[in-house]
Amino acid sequence: MANEQKVNTSVTVENGNMKHTISPGQIQMDQAAQGAWAPVVSVSTSEEDLLPVDISTLGLLFLRNLDATNYVTYGPKTTGGSMQSYGRLEATDMIHSVRLEPGITMRWQANTATVKVQVWLFED
Repeated sequence: MANEQKVNTSVTVENGNMKHTISPGQIQMDQAAQGAWAPVVSVSTSEEDLLPVDISTLGLLFLRNLDATNYVTYGPKTTGGSMQSYGRLEATDMIHSVRLEPGITMRWQANTATVKVQVWLFED
């Protein structure tokens, strides 16, 4: 089969006289093997690995911050073992999405208190 994964994207920004709409429509991608991991994870204030279960090849990752106050930073684990933060999941942010490079280790950390994050990770 082909195009097992479908993502619809639409963004509208209105700030005073600045207005932008991005609506590229649907993006379709192949999924070589069936698999998904979708827990709610408690992210602590210490850096920790995002450790998916039963996923052999990392693919599409979606994150949603369920906390009303605190944010989470995330990024890949460096060769030194720490996180190279490249994203921030603000309080109540709906969804961040990224297609992961297979074989990397993702890390994350809450800013001031433990944060619950809904995770959807799909096999590549």
